[in-house]
Amino acid sequence: MQPEERFARIEALLHAMAERENQMEIRFNRRMDRAEQRMDRAEQRMEQAERRMEQAERRMEKFDQRLEVTRKLVQVGMKLVIQNSVQLRELQRAQAAFLDSLRKGGGNGHRR
Repeated sequence: MQPEERFARIEALLHAMAERENQMEIRFNRRMDRAEQRMDRAEQRMEQAERRMEQAERRMEKFDQRLEVTRKLVQVGMKLVIQNSVQLRELQRAQAAFLDSLRKGGGNGHRR
């Protein structure tokens, strides 16, 4: 084999190797780009999930506040009902006493 032929074959082999290396690098870069895109999508999903969780926490806090306000309103309402029933009993007693006094002929000695 002539040195020029040998040099041409070596050059062709080196060129083929360089081309294969370029193709491998291109494939590797594509895979890496796809992996980065998947990671970006995963990060976006995580951020969306975090936003949804924060919104859910705010809704729960708002619900808890409303529940607490409702509980306080019920307590105050129960106290008012109890006070009203006590006042009503006192009024009933006073009314009964007044009616008894009228029946017994009360008032400045006048009888009907």
